[in-house]
Amino acid sequence: MARKLVMLTYNIRPGSDLTEYADFTRSVDYPAFRQNPGIQDYANFVVRENVRGEEWFRHFDLMFVDDLDAFHAEGKLHFGDPVILEHAARWRARWGQDESTGWRTDVNITYADEI
Repeated sequence: MARKLVMLTYNIRPGSDLTEYADFTRSVDYPAFRQNPGIQDYANFVVRENVRGEEWFRHFDLMFVDDLDAFHAEGKLHFGDPVILEHAARWRARWGQDESTGWRTDVNITYADEI
């Protein structure tokens, strides 16, 4: 059966400590997403180097899910899971914006089917 992938692409707040962010990812982010039984696998990545061309984002998450329609949850996303939705709001406040400068990241969400 072909796998279903959700890819999130984004940047974190400029000036953030990458070691702190990695620790947060392992201790808070992974458990929040991995507790959902509809998520088969979830991992975060940071771009080490652009070898040819350059993407607009430095961070991306890859999430294999059982069902993309269920993940979409009629536009609520993340299966409508309150644990993940609350975590996502806290993540955006801490890592996805900077009120002092007005900076805010786009978080693009892409659904893909394995060929």
